[in-house]
Amino acid sequence: MVKRAGGESLAVAVYEQVRSAILNSGELLPGQRLKPADLSGRYDVSLSVVREALGMLAAKGLVRIDRNRGFHVTPLTEETLADVTEARLINEGAAVRLSVQRGDVSWESEVLAAHHRLASQPLFLPGDPPPRNDEWARAHIDFHHALIKACGNPILLDICARLTDTAELYRAWSAAGTRHVHRDVAAEHRGLLEAALARDADLAVARFEAHVTRTRQILSSCGLPAADGEPASGAAS
Repeated sequence: MVKRAGGESLAVAVYEQVRSAILNSGELLPGQRLKPADLSGRYDVSLSVVREALGMLAAKGLVRIDRNRGFHVTPLTEETLADVTEARLINEGAAVRLSVQRGDVSWESEVLAAHHRLASQPLFLPGDPPPRNDEWARAHIDFHHALIKACGNPILLDICARLTDTAELYRAWSAAGTRHVHRDVAAEHRGLLEAALARDADLAVARFEAHVTRTRQILSSCGLPAADGEPASGAAS
């Protein structure tokens, strides 16, 4: 149930809870159908509020709206993963380079502060299985944004922001894979910070590329879920 408030506030509250169920708890899986009537009863809100919240989730790339099939959590595909990874390497990699070259002392302070917030949060919360920590996820996005903020190109920043929205569902799924494969995410972020503060643009870009590519490798090795939320046929378990 969500707190009673104005219609817009209710929609935001439902949006946040469904978003967390998709990205953090694994309660709603990629490809899973979302029935507005069920969500309406679950959160004790009207159908119009649910549909508004689902529209907000669709705008972030977390929900797919099909006129004939209704609402579904956005499915994951190898093709989209490859496209998103390539687009991030090209665009965000360029933004990292420009930001390291152009950033001032104030930018350095923002990057350092963003990394401190990220490092202070655990990736997972207690549970069985442990859910991804939403505070960590938000701090993670903020850290990557801080790294590229000084690039000085608002169009490039807008492209990177849209790629972040598209990639978030894949990042959430890859986080589950870190429980089964060796990955020191904290060390990767620390390496990005050190390269940025050292003003070594080549090293910062190289570490960013390795960081993003590692996420794709984990997803490919663990197997993307099929439309029913189970690993796709033929994918590694």
